[in-house]
Amino acid sequence: MSDINIKKVSYLAKLALNDDKAALYEKSLSEIIEWVDNLKKIDTEGVKPLHNITEKNQNMRNDEVLKKNSTEEILSNAPEKAQNFFRVPKVVE
Repeated sequence: MSDINIKKVSYLAKLALNDDKAALYEKSLSEIIEWVDNLKKIDTEGVKPLHNITEKNQNMRNDEVLKKNSTEEILSNAPEKAQNFFRVPKVVE
């Protein structure tokens, strides 16, 4: 991916970048993408997937419910609620 539109990316991320910063970030992002593309070239045939970086078994505890919460109790501190849900302001344009 050599053609990165850093202005579009910065707009989507709600960042205001001047031309110097935009050029710097465009170069950095291109290098990161190139590095990740190099990872695709590594032969991983026959390599077992890791579930844990130390390859040791994890001691798992039982998932036990310690306290039961009612819907009314949980929603009692909500500034706004609608039916049995938290009501939040719209954040998507």
